[in-house]
Amino acid sequence: MKSGDSHGGHATGGFEKQVQQELAGGLYRSADELIEQAVRHFLDERQRGQRRLDALRRIGQAVDQAGLYERVLIPGRQ
Repeated sequence: MKSGDSHGGHATGGFEKQVQQELAGGLYRSADELIEQAVRHFLDERQRGQRRLDALRRIGQAVDQAGLYERVLIPGRQ
C-alpha cells in the first residue's frame, strides 16, 4: 500500500509495515481484502458498543424511575 494508490489514501510507515506483515501471513490475498475486513470488524464493534450503551441507558432509566438512586445515595431515606 503506497501513498498515491488507487484509493488516494496515505499510509504511515508503521501502518504500511503492519499491512505487509498481515499479507505475508497468508490470511488475506490483497491489501484491499485486509482493509475491507478491518473496516467491517471496526463497524461491527462500533455497532456492538452502541447496543451496549443503549442497554445501559435503558437500565439507568429503569433504576431512576424506580427511585433506586435515592435509596442508595441518601442513607435513611425510604
